[in-house]
Parts: sequence; C-alpha cells; structure tokens
Amino acid sequence: MKAELKIVAYQLVLILIAASAAYGFYPEKLVAVKAVLFGGVISLLASIVMACRLSQATARLLKGNQRGSFYIYLGVFERLLIAIALFSLGFLWLKLSPAYMVVGLVAGQIGFMIGGFRVKD
Repeated sequence: MKAELKIVAYQLVLILIAASAAYGFYPEKLVAVKAVLFGGVISLLASIVMACRLSQATARLLKGNQRGSFYIYLGVFERLLIAIALFSLGFLWLKLSPAYMVVGLVAGQIGFMIGGFRVKD
C-alpha cells in the first residue's frame, strides 16, 4: 500500500499545482478553482478505489484463489461509475464548469502516470 500512497501524493501535488494555476490565471473566478479541485478529487477517489481492489486481488491470489482478477475488473467498473456519478454531480447539482473539471481530472491522471512510473515496488 506504500506505493499507492506515493501515487496519490503525486496526484495531489499536480492537482494543487493545477488549482494554483487556475487561481493565478483567473483570480476573480474562484468557481474555476473549485471545479479544478473537484475534478482532481474525482481522479483521487478513482485511484483509491482501484488501489483497494488491487490489494484485494493480490490477497486473494496469495491465498490461492484464482478469482483475483474479478476484483480488478470490479475496481475498473467501480472507477468508471464513480467518475460518471461525480461528473454528473459537478455538472448538474454544483453547476461547475466542465472544462475546469476536466483540467483537474487530467492533472490527477498525469500524477497517476508519473507516480506509476516513479514508484517501483
């Protein structure tokens, strides 16, 4: 779980950099910063869910259960549902800008990729 925490830390740093950049470019629009942070939270939650499912899959495989891949597929499905539900919440209920939410999500995903390349377990 140590590697997953490092990946989440990379994501968090990049999300905060993107939010700071949004504030730097548009200081009068705090809604842009909120949307970037919300998009980043979507990315963080999806990564945490996936990390939990990978941990479960690893534990099942180490016990000799051959259904460990089921937990990986379940994690991918949950990740997709979380992203759809939270994007819908941001668009419809919170009235956040889709472009800024995507910027936050992309920043989190870039952090996920960088963290994945930098962490070697």
